Amino acid sequence: MRVRRRVGILLALVAWTASTVLVGCAEDPPANPRSTLVEAKRQLDTTRTVHFRVTSAGLPEAGAVLVGGDGVAKRPAAFAGRFRVATGGVALTLQVVSLDGTLYAQIPFTERFAATDPDRLGIADPALMLDPGQGLSSFLTDAKRVRHVGRARSGREVVTQVSARLPAKVVGRLLVVADPRATFETNFFVAEDTGQLRKATFRGPFYGKKSTTTYTVVLDRYGEPATITKPHKGA
Repeated sequence: MRVRRRVGILLALVAWTASTVLVGCAEDPPANPRSTLVEAKRQLDTTRTVHFRVTSAGLPEAGAVLVGGDGVAKRPAAFAGRFRVATGGVALTLQVVSLDGTLYAQIPFTERFAATDPDRLGIADPALMLDPGQGLSSFLTDAKRVRHVGRARSGREVVTQVSARLPAKVVGRLLVVADPRATFETNFFVAEDTGQLRKATFRGPFYGKKSTTTYTVVLDRYGEPATITKPHKGA
């Protein structure tokens, strides 16, 4: 009888331990996706600088397109970096500086810069990246059909993925959109420990209904010191 009693106690302890482990490992309930995006906007609106990288997929073969780029945006309205653009399949990487409301692009095969129209690069002025009303943070709170997708590990961080839909008038604040009536499938990835936006993807007809292009923006190095000065202009 003592053996049976000990076995019963042991089984009860095992069952209690198992239930405790399961409860301890259960995933925390997802945060309200709207709250997640609001906090991500707050983080972007309070940082002095941010580094970002833009990549693309599904670009059309014809016409002028933005292939990608990277650089540093600095508050209130400055940017230094480079963009890769292509026309008719021929790609070119240009150094770019935006300061005091003027965008300067490097003249090919020289070290000089000339003032240029941002639309020629397939972007809006990248100095607006950190503008609370026109920059990337405005996308977070203007998003429609916001939905929590899940959590995943990205390097050392755990990020929350939030899906949404964005109209062309919002996406067009930073990227050139051919159809003003288009809607873009969007995903935001927000670091849980800092609330910082780490990545955003935008998928839709950037260059017209015949093609579906995806742009991905990756952000890091929030708040790092950066000095941006006016470049030497060409004649």
